[in-house]
Amino acid sequence: MGSTWKPAEDYVLQLATLLQNCMSPNPEVRNNAMEAMENFQLQPEFFNYLCYILIEGESNEVLKQHYSPQDLQNNRATAGMLLKNSMLGENNIIKNNSHDLEYVKSNIIHGLYNSNNNLVSNVTGIVITTLFSTYYRQHRDDPTGLQILYQLLELTSNGNEPSIKALSKIMEDSAQFFQLDWSGNAKPMETLLDSFFKFISDPSFSPVIRSESVKCINTVIPLQTQSFIVRLDKFLEIIFQLAQNDENDLVRAQICISFSFLLEFRPDKLVAHLDGIVQFMLHLIANVNEEKVAIEACEFLHAFATSPNIPEHILQPYVKDIIPILLSKMVYNEESIILLEASNDDDAFLEDKDEDIKPIAPRIVKKKEAGNGDDADDNNEDDEDEDEDGDVDTQWNLRKCSAATLDVMTNILPHQVMDIAFPFLREHLGSDRWFIREATILALGAMAEGGMKYFNDGLPALIPFLVEQLNDKWAPVRKMACWTLSRFSPWILQDHTEFLMPVLEPIINTLLDKKKDAQEAAISSVAVFIENCDSELVETLFYSQLLTSFDKCLKYYKKKNLIILYDAIGRFAEKCELDETAMQIILPPLIGKWALLSDSDKELWPLLECLSCVASSLGERFMPMAPEVYNRAFRILCHCVELETKSHQDPTIVVPEKDFIITSLDLIDGLVQGLGAQSQDLLFPQGTKDLTILKIMLECLQDSVHEVRQSCFALLGDIVYFFNSELIIGNLEEFLKLIGTEIMHNDDSDGVPAVINAIWALGLISERIDLNTYIIDMSRIVLDLFTTTTQIVDSSVMENLSVTIGKMGLTHPEVFSSAAFSSDSNWNKWCLCVNALADVEEKSSAYMGFLKIINVTHTGTAMSNDTIKKVVSGLSNNVEANVFAQDIYTFLMNHSAQISNINFTPDEISFLQQFTN
Repeated sequence: MGSTWKPAEDYVLQLATLLQNCMSPNPEVRNNAMEAMENFQLQPEFFNYLCYILIEGESNEVLKQHYSPQDLQNNRATAGMLLKNSMLGENNIIKNNSHDLEYVKSNIIHGLYNSNNNLVSNVTGIVITTLFSTYYRQHRDDPTGLQILYQLLELTSNGNEPSIKALSKIMEDSAQFFQLDWSGNAKPMETLLDSFFKFISDPSFSPVIRSESVKCINTVIPLQTQSFIVRLDKFLEIIFQLAQNDENDLVRAQICISFSFLLEFRPDKLVAHLDGIVQFMLHLIANVNEEKVAIEACEFLHAFATSPNIPEHILQPYVKDIIPILLSKMVYNEESIILLEASNDDDAFLEDKDEDIKPIAPRIVKKKEAGNGDDADDNNEDDEDEDEDGDVDTQWNLRKCSAATLDVMTNILPHQVMDIAFPFLREHLGSDRWFIREATILALGAMAEGGMKYFNDGLPALIPFLVEQLNDKWAPVRKMACWTLSRFSPWILQDHTEFLMPVLEPIINTLLDKKKDAQEAAISSVAVFIENCDSELVETLFYSQLLTSFDKCLKYYKKKNLIILYDAIGRFAEKCELDETAMQIILPPLIGKWALLSDSDKELWPLLECLSCVASSLGERFMPMAPEVYNRAFRILCHCVELETKSHQDPTIVVPEKDFIITSLDLIDGLVQGLGAQSQDLLFPQGTKDLTILKIMLECLQDSVHEVRQSCFALLGDIVYFFNSELIIGNLEEFLKLIGTEIMHNDDSDGVPAVINAIWALGLISERIDLNTYIIDMSRIVLDLFTTTTQIVDSSVMENLSVTIGKMGLTHPEVFSSAAFSSDSNWNKWCLCVNALADVEEKSSAYMGFLKIINVTHTGTAMSNDTIKKVVSGLSNNVEANVFAQDIYTFLMNHSAQISNINFTPDEISFLQQFTN
């Protein structure tokens, strides 16, 4: 038996020394230790030694002689974390049985016995959790799994807190597996639930045990298992008792989460108790000192307001109770007020510290959505109040949660919310306390979207008041006024453009505020106005003013706000075509910044995105800068891909973040879009001999990150569209294989833009290159997704599939004339997908190919009057019909008998008359 294993003392000391040296501040000592550790890891007994040091280190005489108690504790924790990492990273080791696990399985529980040593018991809990997620899930027949589980329950019932903490981590990771059979055909879920119920019902257990036990049950509620459903009434009885009697914050927070889960999965069980539950949540929000509890209570109210299971008439009676409490919690707490008052001095001249700059996620701009010029990622651009409401920190907190809840409630019941909130807000708008004014402005912004039409009469007076707040002496007020004004931008831009300049000019002036927080809010607000504005309005009303301000900001801003500025300039460049003046003003500072940054500086991401938009907008005028910009983007791309490849062999290599690859690809794509065919020599120097970029792209298209493939497919499509299509012939088969893989195997909702771009690129390839031997396979892949009945396909994916079917039909219509596509229902669906397209070029080529398919399809397949009407309707709008008049004529002749019986619109009739006269 492995559990009778005994360690060799010299090995124990040797490993303990290595563990300590791996943490050494001396790089040479550290590297030597890590190298030696790699050899140690190959030993079958490696896990045993780590486990032994973790659980027995304190009593080992040799270790006690060599280490102080503090060093020994750290050493034990390091052994435990390495054991956890080795089990996670080497799943195959466990599968291949190349490492002995028996000692670990039999003894790891001992690490929890001494609950006074928090560090060791916490690490032991983590190891046990990992053992379940990596080993016991696959080996449920191993009796030691149940033994450990029941030992944890036994220890907990004796008051051992580390055991219940380990159980709650195990439940979080693996709860669903406890519904299945384990060793001896036992289903552990019932025993687990009964034990957790016992722990939460008995007040003699510590608050940690009670709260962690509720947490364990909370992992089971979403699973809706039979064993929980039969105990649900019992659970409700216990939890209502706890809500009334248990005043511990840890327990209360978990109770709130329980109610939120029950609201989602079993609302029928809560309806009769809603009064009590809502009052309980309001009491917690208003009275508890521990903010985490209040946030969970507020999260319940947010879920209550947005739940599809709760009709408006049930929510409505609670509005009068909920709204005043939400408004009161949108005021900064005392601690934040003191902090903000102490830091109201000007700080625009101070350099930013790196730790103050949030990690930057670039705004991935893609133009391939539905082939009609929309952004495939627009849905990621929503204005999220929780991120933009101007708090002192970036953490989710009660103030933000209250604002978000007010926002959704105003959207659902605007009239009722406004009736209660507005008199309250009006009273506080002119408060002499800045934090009351600021919270009132935040509330107005949170209510803007839902309450827009109810604000209508008051807005002509309210907007000037908000503009006035841009001059407030308190920076948080100026910041919040910027955000709230941007929330009213739809109202201003739709019907009240007389407010545009009086609002936007003061916001543009705030771009140069002496306080960085106010600058940040102003530039974000300007970006929202640009995004929501028609390009003509931007170009005629405030084009020059924005350019001048951007120029000043580029000189004035420090690193953190520069990042947001780049995003705004990028949006500006997308919205309107930049002229010579823009080039003179914006380009030199952008290129200057770009030259100063190192290849590994994260500020490059947003700057690359910005340059990508600027290059695309400037077109040929960007040509003088293009070689330098392209060479650097290409160098960064090659470096990242090379390191990624090497890291597969050498795990010590630090791989750059994916955003460097994504933004480099986007910038190269921006150059291709802006410069068109002129950029071919940049990407493919020396004629067609250097195809390095294609090799790199083939690597990128195998990346596991959706956004990398999304950007790469966009670049592939543009290369095919703008350049000599012969360039990719040598790699055509590999590209088609990767496109096929994307279409067939990417069913992740986050991966939709990558699928869209893959299909779009395939359409362009098939239009420009005769696919010959590949056409059968590629058409089958496209049709399988187009005709599927087993999955829900995104509407933009369907639109792109339809266009690509049309484009493939241009050269090989016969492939689509067979059974897979030739049915009236498929043709009708095709028309539905394509008819709304705004892009004339896309729609024309799609219809040209579609008619070729229809015209070669055997007459055995009849087309219904409804489908014929859809075809004529599609052809009569946004299509260059003269380019393929002969195909249209053939189609009309083939269906002339039916056409005479269909009622067409005047536009459709005038279209048909072109072909009958």
